[in-house]
Amino acid sequence: MKKRIMKTVLILSYLIILAGCAVGEKERGTSGAGGQSEGLEDDSQSQTQEDDDIYQTDYISIEESEKQTINERISDLGSLCKDIYVNADKGESSNIVLQEDVVHEMVQTAASRGLAVTCGSYDYNMLNYETVDQALNNAAEGGKTETEFHEITASGYFRYFKLSAKDQELTVTYANASYNDDLEMQIRQMEKFRVYDWEYTEKGWLIWEKALSKNQEMDMHSFFRVLPLDEKCREMCDRYILPVSYFCNNLFLTDWDAGSMDRIEFNDLYEFLYEMKYGEKLDEEAAAGGIPKVQFEEVVLTYFDISAEQLEKYARYDAAGVYPWEPVNAWNRVRQMQPFPEVVRCVEDQDGTLTLYVEGILIVAGDDCAFRHRVTMRERDGRWVYVANDIDEGENNVPGYIPRREF
Repeated sequence: MKKRIMKTVLILSYLIILAGCAVGEKERGTSGAGGQSEGLEDDSQSQTQEDDDIYQTDYISIEESEKQTINERISDLGSLCKDIYVNADKGESSNIVLQEDVVHEMVQTAASRGLAVTCGSYDYNMLNYETVDQALNNAAEGGKTETEFHEITASGYFRYFKLSAKDQELTVTYANASYNDDLEMQIRQMEKFRVYDWEYTEKGWLIWEKALSKNQEMDMHSFFRVLPLDEKCREMCDRYILPVSYFCNNLFLTDWDAGSMDRIEFNDLYEFLYEMKYGEKLDEEAAAGGIPKVQFEEVVLTYFDISAEQLEKYARYDAAGVYPWEPVNAWNRVRQMQPFPEVVRCVEDQDGTLTLYVEGILIVAGDDCAFRHRVTMRERDGRWVYVANDIDEGENNVPGYIPRREF
């Protein structure tokens, strides 16, 4: 990003200042009342304030006329989508949960009126993205420009963003709204701020950091994909990459092929394949004693060209007639922030396989490509099976993994 150098300079300057203060204090000894140098406490407080300031959001007041415009934008969007929302299944919990196809229908409806709009789940292309793309390219070159877009989420929130840029500085006006009991749009949050750092990447991701992030738990990054993904790439990612991802299994975290499938921890992979096959989560209580042979093999062999005999060996089939399995718990996983995968290119190989070029996006690092890997697949009986995985670039950023059996 354009301010990464600034971040480094700030950190180095801070360290130099601390070192200078330490040396100066040693030279001054214990002069002054109470054995302290005069003004030392004031200098320390001033420095602490300066350090805290870089973690604070640079908020800007919003004029009443702008508030009115935002209210109108949100109200219009709510009117467009009201019928879809009313007729949608919202789940049984107190928190709204919309199906992704419902969200996509609302995105399409909003786009039909010329709005630039996207889905909050990263699983759908931004529609009417062209004006946003043009404005961001101009902004990256230092031009003065404005643009706006909307985002609709599965939790029933409608978000509005207005971007204003000048001299490569970006200001964001943001509003978050949802339907109230009378099915009218009610704004829950509205704010305007100058971002600490931002980037529009070659892949088409708009990334900004609202304020300098203190740590991963207080991450301030926002990600929006502006440029569309190829539909084949998105389909393969949604069906075969995202459901497995990088959490508590190593399918995409190690190099393997047909001759080295013993590197795959099929026992840890099982519940992810189960949900892919049946469309529902594994009953962990029922599986606590291990997975019966027929059930385990039926799931795994759906997605791999491997014999039952090989699987018995690789997944430690035991004399009790089950494959060992245990659920993910706090004590048997690596605690870390997870990237999410994105298939950016699909290549049909001469041998009939399909190679998916996958890039792991790590939000807390503001990185749209923390590491790369290639997943090779082959079509069989109307679905695809996994053939190989190769870590292509960024090995140091591959998420950590320890098999659950080793804990």
